[in-house]
Amino acid sequence: MKTNNPIKLGVSLYSYQEVFWRGDLDLEGVLTAAAGAGAEGVEIFGEAMIPSFPHITDEFLYKWFYLLDNLDLEPVCYEHFADRRYWKDTSRYLSDDDVFDLTVHYLESAKKLGCKFIRLSHDGHNGKFIMNDAHSHTVVNAQIFERLLPIAAELGVKMALEVHGPGLLEDGGNDDFLEALDRTGIYEGGGLMLDFSGCFRDCSPMQVDAMVSRGGNPEIIDYIRRMSRKAYTFDGNNEVDWDEVEAKVKEMGGGSVELDFLNGPKGRSFGGVRNRLITPPEVVKEYASQLIYIHGKAHWINEDCTCDEMDYPRYLQALKDGGYRGYISTEYEGQRSVPHTINEVELVRRQHILMRQCLGY
Repeated sequence: MKTNNPIKLGVSLYSYQEVFWRGDLDLEGVLTAAAGAGAEGVEIFGEAMIPSFPHITDEFLYKWFYLLDNLDLEPVCYEHFADRRYWKDTSRYLSDDDVFDLTVHYLESAKKLGCKFIRLSHDGHNGKFIMNDAHSHTVVNAQIFERLLPIAAELGVKMALEVHGPGLLEDGGNDDFLEALDRTGIYEGGGLMLDFSGCFRDCSPMQVDAMVSRGGNPEIIDYIRRMSRKAYTFDGNNEVDWDEVEAKVKEMGGGSVELDFLNGPKGRSFGGVRNRLITPPEVVKEYASQLIYIHGKAHWINEDCTCDEMDYPRYLQALKDGGYRGYISTEYEGQRSVPHTINEVELVRRQHILMRQCLGY
């Protein structure tokens, strides 16, 4: 469904990972589901959905373009999941040159598939906060990224530097990569990408069910969620005294489950509602014109196509006001919480209705 809208809506086929893995839907099925949601474009998850991965056969390309043409869909992005552990032998650790060569192959594959972007798995993916954490790991570093820029530009495929929660647009995690762009001037080779995980103000119903199953009190968990939504809804009325909230939780009889939800598990360097890392809408507006691609991460959309997890109206308005021009591709991941129980096709459809309403489409 092609439009002239400045902000276009797409779907990452990663959103249908479980129905594809189970065999309920094949490639044609997930593409049809994306088109049925009203998507204009799609992002393909090569490791799962290209039988000859990492290679792409002529037979697959014929089928790919045939389906896209019939469904009036545009190929937008190719998922990049390269890491330092060799996928056929996890004991082998890849060198910088290995990662460079592998990413060149991703760029060339994206070109074959007609995609404008690869979503780049890179060192700044989860932000500076995680880069300094003991559990951080390297993938594509800024030096490799700089070597790749002229190749990406020549191929006409941009490397989208995903800023994924707990990383934030403003935390400096991508500074080394942006400096490489400024130093080389090869801006057509890459740019910033936002993932909605950095905009979440609340958890999903499945996460609530998980806490209740561990002995959490639903009333106390709901109270903490209400405080979270208040604190991270940027409407000018979001002041929350977290010490008072903690005292109230204890007064209500909250134990380890509820306090971990509020403060984060002990021994973790991040987590917990009071320490939630979130990029405010005004910052998204500031960065909007610099973004080249967006993942519309989601875990749950209500039956009436509203959402507690993220303040969609304010964030989408910020993108509009800030001059974003490009795709928001749904990346649904709620099926991980309760496998075999979530209708991925329906949840993607709901999110598209919600985003169209917010954008006025």
